[in-house]
Parts: sequence; structure tokens; C-alpha cells
Amino acid sequence: MQKIMIDLDETIVMDGYLKAVNDYKNTNYKAEDIDTYYVEDILGEEKEAFLDHFYKNVNIYDDIKELPNAISTIKDLCKYYDVYICAAFVDPRRVLESKVSAMYKYEWIVKNMPFIDPRKIILTGSKDVVMCDIKIDDKVSNLKKGYGKVKLLLDHKHNQKYDFEDLESLGIRRVYNWDQIRSILLEGRE
Repeated sequence: MQKIMIDLDETIVMDGYLKAVNDYKNTNYKAEDIDTYYVEDILGEEKEAFLDHFYKNVNIYDDIKELPNAISTIKDLCKYYDVYICAAFVDPRRVLESKVSAMYKYEWIVKNMPFIDPRKIILTGSKDVVMCDIKIDDKVSNLKKGYGKVKLLLDHKHNQKYDFEDLESLGIRRVYNWDQIRSILLEGRE
């Protein structure tokens, strides 16, 4: 059975970090306004104060949005693939404080995807060592290194600087939603 590694943030769920920034600054940024991977980069000099606040006071998974059809598609993928949820939690800027993110991510996955065996939840600082056949992520660096014969990049503004040729040279295919992922990975199996 082929193994699939699926990222959590901005792949299954989204806007948690964006909501945290908006709540902190009393702003109304939208995903299309942010072209950096780390949403808090838009805060400039206030970023460090935000990170202090964030790691002491915020669980983004209390009020996070599922990408349309993500969970139902993952549930169906489990019928035909060995599915792992692989989420990075180590923030290199705040190594000790970021441990709380592992707990929040794990709790959200267990609660919202009970069909995933908890032993198949990987919380890591680096996805490079995860051996799998298929990777689904929103961050190019998580796809271009390491394992994975099929690499699907979920489209977001922060990864649009990579054009078709860039991605093709890395063996990565851009996808735009979970309906497209379903079509690629389940067509002919259902």
C-alpha cells in the first residue's frame, strides 16, 4: 500500500495564523494579502512582541477553518492508501516556546480526524526524513527535499513565486483544491 504524507497547516486547515495576527493588530488581512510563508512577517518591528503573545496566549486550532473537502477526501484516501498526517511544529525562532504547538496540532488532528490512527500522526521539526510515496504540502521546501514520487503543492499566494517550469524541474505538481487532489489520487479507485 502506498504511503501518503499530508501536511496540516494551510493544507488541511487554514487562516489560523492569519486570524491570530488580525486579532493581535485589530486588522482584517485576508489570505490573498499575504505573500510570505510566515504571516507575522507583515508585522515588521512588532513581530517579536507578537510571537511572545502568540506562544503564551494563542491556540489557533480553537477556531481554524478546514479547506473545503479536505477531511472527507483524506477519509476516502485512507481506504486505498496508508495515510500519515505530518505537521512541523518547531519554530526555529522560538524553539522552546513552540513545543505548545505540537500539543495543539495533535489534539486537533485526533478530534477532527478520528479515522487517522494516532500512531500515524507525525509531529516533527523536519519533514525531510519522512519516507513516503506521495507528499501533499503547501511549502515547496517540504516537497523538494527528501522522499516522495508524487509531490502535490497546494496553491497559496506564498508559493506562487514558483512557476510551472520551476515546479516541474523539482518533480512537483501544483494543485488548487482538494477536489483536484481527490481526482488525481482516487480516480478509478472509487
